[in-house]
Amino acid sequence: MVTPNLYGNLVANTAAGIAGGTGVMPGGASAGNVGNDKLVEQKKANPVALLLSSAMMLRHLQFPSFADRLENAVEQVIKEGKYRTRDLGGQSTTQEVVDAVLAALD
Repeated sequence: MVTPNLYGNLVANTAAGIAGGTGVMPGGASAGNVGNDKLVEQKKANPVALLLSSAMMLRHLQFPSFADRLENAVEQVIKEGKYRTRDLGGQSTTQEVVDAVLAALD
């Protein structure tokens, strides 16, 4: 979808709310709540949006197999449910989620 900046933000934020929050919605300009200093200091920021944004960049750089691997690993960790940050109903830290995604890479 192509929109002017303001409307794009409104649509993206609405979609993020429906999908589970800004921590899970990738983007080319921002990456969810990882930029929230308080969450970062407490190690409670959801890294999923940042990881999925990285997959978008890998795809843009013509590395689709790496992007697929990363997206699949993120999806596997979320579906498994063992490692989730607070915004997704869990108690895991940012690093625990990242470590789980790294372990799930095939």
